[in-house]
Amino acid sequence: MLLSVSNVAKSFGVDQILTQVDFRLEAREKVALVGRNGTGKTTLLKIITGQLEPDRGSVHLSRGAKIGYLRQEAPVAEAKTVLGEAEQAVQRQLAMRSRLTELEARIEREPTQEDLDEFALLHEHFLEAEGYSAERDLRTVLQRMGFDETELEKPTSKLSGGEKTRLAIARLLLEEPDLLILDEPTNHLDLQATEWLEGWIRGYHGAVLLVSHDRTFLENTAERVLDLRDGEVKSFPGPFEKYLRLRAEYDERQAEVARRQQMEIDKMDEYVRRFINSQRTAQARGRQKLMNRLIESKVEAPREQRGMKAGFGKVARSGDIVLEAEGLGISFGDQRLFTGLDWTVRNGERWGVIGENGAGKSTLVKLMLGLSQPTEGRARLGSGVVAGYFSQDAQEWNLDQSPLDMMVYELDLKPPDARNLLGRFLIVGDDVFRPIRTLSGGEKNKLSLARLAHLSPNLLVLDEPTNHLDMASREALVDVLKEYKGTLVLVSHDRHLLAEVTDHTLDLRRTGPVLFGGSYTEYRNRGSRPAPATQQKRKAVEPEPIPGPGLSPRELSKEIQRVLKLVEETEQDVESTEQEIRRLEALLSNLPPNADVFELTQRHQALQENLEGRLAVWEAQSTRLEELRAMQS
Repeated sequence: MLLSVSNVAKSFGVDQILTQVDFRLEAREKVALVGRNGTGKTTLLKIITGQLEPDRGSVHLSRGAKIGYLRQEAPVAEAKTVLGEAEQAVQRQLAMRSRLTELEARIEREPTQEDLDEFALLHEHFLEAEGYSAERDLRTVLQRMGFDETELEKPTSKLSGGEKTRLAIARLLLEEPDLLILDEPTNHLDLQATEWLEGWIRGYHGAVLLVSHDRTFLENTAERVLDLRDGEVKSFPGPFEKYLRLRAEYDERQAEVARRQQMEIDKMDEYVRRFINSQRTAQARGRQKLMNRLIESKVEAPREQRGMKAGFGKVARSGDIVLEAEGLGISFGDQRLFTGLDWTVRNGERWGVIGENGAGKSTLVKLMLGLSQPTEGRARLGSGVVAGYFSQDAQEWNLDQSPLDMMVYELDLKPPDARNLLGRFLIVGDDVFRPIRTLSGGEKNKLSLARLAHLSPNLLVLDEPTNHLDMASREALVDVLKEYKGTLVLVSHDRHLLAEVTDHTLDLRRTGPVLFGGSYTEYRNRGSRPAPATQQKRKAVEPEPIPGPGLSPRELSKEIQRVLKLVEETEQDVESTEQEIRRLEALLSNLPPNADVFELTQRHQALQENLEGRLAVWEAQSTRLEELRAMQS
């Protein structure tokens, strides 16, 4: 047993957060701690790590075991660089390596027996600590957390909140504690980093306690689930899908037991009231004692978890083309986010926009809505489009207003209607009168969604709408978006949400945008990779229909010239990509001393993917060209 939590209770004033928490963790277990926002998960983690003292109960950790804890705030030292902060995790190995280097130099100059003995002993310890792999692991983990070589010397004081979280995760992974506690580790990770972290956790030699609202992340990592509700923890075996089924069955059984007990109590109460002052007084008093004992041990039915009961209602139809980008690109100084994007969103389509952090997803959304100007190409909204935009922040709001005031004055709602709308998004009671600045991140998200629901746009653009939402609210959002009848553009790292509500995917990559005619799950599991479409018309997914025999000779000739030009351009792309692959393969076969093998391998893989896509486009368009020429003859 690695960790034992026994009868832990904690209150803050009159609010009792934890009443009786009991559970154990074994070495190497991967366990999820789940519960709605405000149930006390973070409080429990702080008690386990010694930051808070429980009012009652105890926490026991195996002797000599070390805990690594990632808080949601994830502070890092301000006076260091990215590399310097990460090196703190492998400081012992680096110090031994430095001493070994010093001893090697001394032995080469003038060897002594004392130096030779120290070198042999220190080298043995260095091998036990896996010192030779420490620096390689250091850079690999930092790269996986989104830090390239150019950012390793960046001061931590200049990192964003998300970058600090990723750096804190990297340091914890390198420290390799016996118990790793991760509180919302995926909040600031892109999909690639999240999937890498999942694999790392599954293979980790220590125990991991996870707190996350990312359902797919828990499905891929958790072997057991601790469910925190009403101040108590109940353990369920994993995987996560099994936990959901077992918890539902448990709730049904508890509700049935509670119902039957209440029926028995009601019968006894009726008997006591009827005969307490009659000839059956003695029997009535006996029943009363039984009833009181039953009330004391009464099973409580599980409280119904309130969810958002929201919807967007009917929306007006827009034109067939809702959004259109032609040769779109954006740069900030010398930094280019993306270039040459041709992208058309048609009425009723549901696009998921994914990509690495910093790839330009939020910027793309603003360009498409006309909130920012591109440095190349153009973007436009189609006819009859009424756009509703959910941004990651609430900077456009008056934060001193209350939610009720915003709904009444900005949306011209009557107070009762405004309160009803807010209540559907779980903003109730006195919360409707609080200044918006005092709302939690999840409450602000729900307020944004309530505002959009009232506007009923026929184009809904959502930029990370699940940030700060608990799992129940995320599931409710899935239901809301499934019922939405307009066109959807969703920027998200939530794979479950993407899989459930999207049918097209745009992946913004450094090697070029990829357009795919399917959901994220279909895109992730695709057998053949689509073309990295610097232009949408070049993708091999859903090729354009061949013009029929009704074309005039002039129109057919123009179509042949257009396809011929496209084939020639694709051939040039294939040739240049093959040349770059050959150059990289030559470099990989004769690596320089300071070469970054990981980066070169990743680049080679990306180029291979690009080549596959370009060849597919070339084959499809060449076949089309032959058919057009046959029609012409």
